[in-house]
Amino acid sequence: MEVSRTSLLMKRIGAFIIDYGAIVLLGLWLASQTTLLFSGFELIFVRIFLYPLCEWLFRGRTPGKFVFGLSVINGAGGPPTLVQALIRGLTRLIEVPLGIITLFIYTQSARCQRVGDMLSRTYVMPTKDLAQLRTAMQAPSL
Repeated sequence: MEVSRTSLLMKRIGAFIIDYGAIVLLGLWLASQTTLLFSGFELIFVRIFLYPLCEWLFRGRTPGKFVFGLSVINGAGGPPTLVQALIRGLTRLIEVPLGIITLFIYTQSARCQRVGDMLSRTYVMPTKDLAQLRTAMQAPSL
């Protein structure tokens, strides 16, 4: 169940690129469907709420995380709560523009977490390892 920090980082970056592309496409489509009165707010709304809603509704997965085989989990090994997903989503708005600083924090973190993960007490890990993790967490300790 050991995962390379670099491999996990590359998968997370790939998932972010796919998710951000989906956000831009959805925001542009919504902007084309509405009047000029709301123009621009669609992209902001989608950007703020798409990540948290996907992570909450799809049990820790966004389209990008699905493609790269990643899942967000809480400290108990389950999917994130709505509050945890919202914290992750809102901190992402601050972390993305900081780029290299966010990467530095991630690489220095003991558990490969960005600030949003630390604040929400969540972790991103390969989905294939979830069953093994959950089994290990439920096994009685001797």
